[in-house]
This record gives sequence, structure tokens and C-alpha cells, in this order.
Amino acid sequence: GAPGIERAMLPLGVLGSLRAHASIFGADTEVCIDSQEFVQPFFLCEPPEQVRLFIFLFCASVAVGLVSHHKSAGQYYSWFKQADVPQNEVRGMAYNACKAYGVFPVPNLSIAQFHLVGWLLLTTILLACHPGLAPRFFLFASLVLYFMYFGQLFCESKHGGHGSVLMASVFFLLALSGGPRSTPWSLVFIKIFLGIIYFAGAVSKLGVSQVFGQTWSGSTMQAYVMDAMWARPHRLGLVRAFQRFCVSRWYVCTFLALSGLVFELGFLPLYLFGGHLGASAAALIAFSFHLGVDVLQGLDFKPFWCPVFWVFLPDLQAVLTGIPGEPWTAVVSQGYEEEPFRWMASALYLLIQVVVSIGFFDIRGWECLPFTCCPMFAVPRNMFGDEVRGGVMTEFDLREGGFMDMSYNFTPWHTAMPLSEENLRQLQGRMMAWTSTVHLHPLIHHIIKEDAHGKELLLASNFEMAPDFRAKITEYAQYLADCRPEDWMDSQKVFEAIILQEQCRSMFTVDSREARLLQVSEGDLPHVEEQSPVLLLLSCLGLYTPKA
Repeated sequence: GAPGIERAMLPLGVLGSLRAHASIFGADTEVCIDSQEFVQPFFLCEPPEQVRLFIFLFCASVAVGLVSHHKSAGQYYSWFKQADVPQNEVRGMAYNACKAYGVFPVPNLSIAQFHLVGWLLLTTILLACHPGLAPRFFLFASLVLYFMYFGQLFCESKHGGHGSVLMASVFFLLALSGGPRSTPWSLVFIKIFLGIIYFAGAVSKLGVSQVFGQTWSGSTMQAYVMDAMWARPHRLGLVRAFQRFCVSRWYVCTFLALSGLVFELGFLPLYLFGGHLGASAAALIAFSFHLGVDVLQGLDFKPFWCPVFWVFLPDLQAVLTGIPGEPWTAVVSQGYEEEPFRWMASALYLLIQVVVSIGFFDIRGWECLPFTCCPMFAVPRNMFGDEVRGGVMTEFDLREGGFMDMSYNFTPWHTAMPLSEENLRQLQGRMMAWTSTVHLHPLIHHIIKEDAHGKELLLASNFEMAPDFRAKITEYAQYLADCRPEDWMDSQKVFEAIILQEQCRSMFTVDSREARLLQVSEGDLPHVEEQSPVLLLLSCLGLYTPKA
């Protein structure tokens, strides 16, 4: 039967040791089936063994991410909470600060409350790992605390955006999993949900490209990698050289663009029809995809997205050991017979995600995260063509946590939460943004302020830009304006653009450093008090705020 196969696939008796711990609450396994006695049996019963293994691996991995990045998140929120910027007036999910599921508002927490919620989230995630401590209760608690914690960091460089939205859905689906003797059908639902997310991203790219009358191809990939070279330059020269290699070769950009689309379109079918081998391959390809995005674009999905790939561990084990398992269709079918109510609730959750995907909710302004159609990078691009061009440079590293991410948002020309000149001065470091809106597509008019339409060059910074720096930015913008759309395939033209871009970044670094030295000489920089080891520890825990 399925339970026997399930146990045979467990790795090295890991869960056997977990199972040896008797439930602290002493729940009988027979009360875990759907019945009129709902609340107490539901929260006390243990999930199936495969599900318990995934809960342990997923929650432990997420906990490592939370601990690793909490210090930078705390430093960011201490600055953010006191900053007079429009983003501080709202809380929510993604860069538009939408309500949780489009319905539930996220409260605005104080600095102390933020740290408390963060440590509570870590605690509930860790307690959910123990099968004898009512894991379902702590999974639901983690779901609520997730929105409260990440909702404060919606525009932070590590926790913001869409990099963590998968966590909420995984918590929810795991909390609805079957009892200890049931099949691990909830893991199948999580895999399908993940596949729907990827498929939605591909459909958004294809659909938006069709509306724009363009093709989502190599020129789009080239432009987005070039954006990262402006806003998220890698510290390693080897990676920067690799970016230059990719951007200056049209066939590499085309391969990356098309392979990404094929991956997003093919992930779900590969899992559904490829058996254990197909599922394992889908997970490995997806993990490689996110590593590539991290390297080329500086978008880190490792801490809060990639832990979901542990759900494919049984598939990988089946491939390596040769022990066959039941097909996912049989697992799902038996799961419905075992727990029809929880099964239907999970299926409804997936159905809502499908509706949001095919309805392009995010694109229409109906954001309801964690449900999403994944519209990131869906707009087709050609930096040598007639499009809005621009770039953002900061002296703080947006590949790391602790900073406001404004690489695609919040410039003085955006309609949503624009940063004024006074706001820019409050940022954690020097920044400079430029754009050209001569060729503003009608479909994105609403994103840019009306008085910024049709401008050859707009500049914004929070420090005095040297005349030669301004001239170099102007030269770069003019160079692209003088090129033809097909020049994105001309390696020499692209390489010249890269040289100009690197000169701009070099001059920004010099300008920023000189402005900083001038500020030091004038005594404008705040003096940070020396801290004892005890105060440093309290600061890391969020229990002490250093005085400026």
C-alpha cells in the first residue's frame, strides 16, 4: 500500500528518530481523519512521514535564512521606521505593499514589535519541525507571522519583492496535510502549485509581449542583465566579465531567454508526466535557474524560495535507489478518499492561483499576494530600440540585505510612492538615477508621472554630481538613442555601450567617494558610539538601538 511505499522511501531512518518521540499532547492517530470533531484532532494529529520530513527540511532551511539576514533586516527597519519617505506610510506585500491575499491589511509595527515578530516567526517555524508539538498549529501561526514580518520589509533588498511569497502558500498547504497514516498528497499539491507559479511567469511574458507587439527574446534578456550591471554590480570581477560576455553576444542572450521560457513552461508538464525522474530533473533545473538569476541579475531566491525544492527529495531518492513509488495521480486520488475536506480546501487554494494566473491579476492592478501571475520582467525590452531607458546606481550593495531596493521603483518620476529630492537625501548611501522617456509606450504611461513624459534625459541624485559625470551619462543615453533596434545583435555596438556604462559606474564611485570625504571633512557624518560585546549582542537581537 501507499504508506508502506512511503516509509520505504524515507532516507536513512531520519524520520524514524523523529517518530520515536511520543506526541507531547498524546493525540490518537484515529482522530486525525475528517470528522465533526475538528479543532482539537486537526491541530494535534501528526502529518504523514514524508510530509514530516519535508516540514523539517523546509522549516530548518527557512530558519537559517531568517537568522542569517535578521541583522541586516533589523538595521534596515530601524532606519526605515524613522525615515520620512512615502514607503513608510504603508505596509504590505511586494513593492506595491498590497494587502495579504488582497484582503487583509498588514499592521505597521514599531521597531520593538518588528523584532519580536521576527523572533516569534523563527520560533514557530522551528517548533513546527517537531511532530509531537502540534505542528499544524505552528504552521498556521507561521503563516500569520510571515505576513506581519515580511510585510514590514516589502521594499527591502533581500526580503522584499516576490522572493519570499512562496513561503505563505507552503505553510498553508502543509497545515492542511493528511494524518500520520495517510498518503503524502499535500506534497503533490505543493509541487503542482510551484509548477503553476512558473507557468504563470511564462504566460505573463508571452501575453505581455503579445500586447506590446514585440517578442520576448534575447534583446529582453540583454536589457535586464544590463540593468543589473547598473544597479547590482557583482563584487567578483569574474562574474562581471561573464555578464559582459553574455550581454555582448546575441546568441547567448537568446539562449538564456528562450531556455528560461522553456523551463517555466515545461516545469509543470515535466513533473506531471515525467515520473520520478522528470520530477527530479524539474527540481534541479529550477534550482539552477535561480542560481543563474542570482549571478546574472543579483536577485537572491535562495533563502526563502529555494527551500521548497526539498519537496522533490522523495523523487530523487526513488531515482537513486530504484524503489518505485505510486504515481502522483494515485496519491492524490487516495488522499481525497482519506481527507476530502482538507483535500478540497487545498484544491481550492490551487484553483485560486490558476485564476489569478490566467486573469493577469498583478498586471491589472489587482495584486493579491501570495497569489500572483509572476509579471516580473514580463515587459519585452530592447535597450537599442524605442523604449524607456534608464539606470540606477547606489554605493550600497543591493545584492545584500538591509537597503531600500529602488532599482525598478520609487524614482522621482514614478507615480507610485516616488522619492522626492528631500527623500533621496535620507537614503542609506549615495544614489543616482537617470531615465529617458522620449519613447514611452502608451501601456506604461500610468507608471511614469505625466510631467516626466517625453524627456530626453532626467537625472536625480542625493549628492552633487560633477559636470563630467553628468556629461558621461548624457553621452551614454545619446549613444543608445543614435543606435538602431537591430544593433542589439551587433557585438561591437553592445561592447561600446558596456564600456560607456562602466565608465559611468567608475565616475559614480569617484564622485560618491569624494562627496563622502567632503562630508567627513565638514564634520557632517554622525559619530557612532563604541559598543561593548553585550550591547552588540543586544543590538543583533533587536533589543538595543545604537545612538547616533
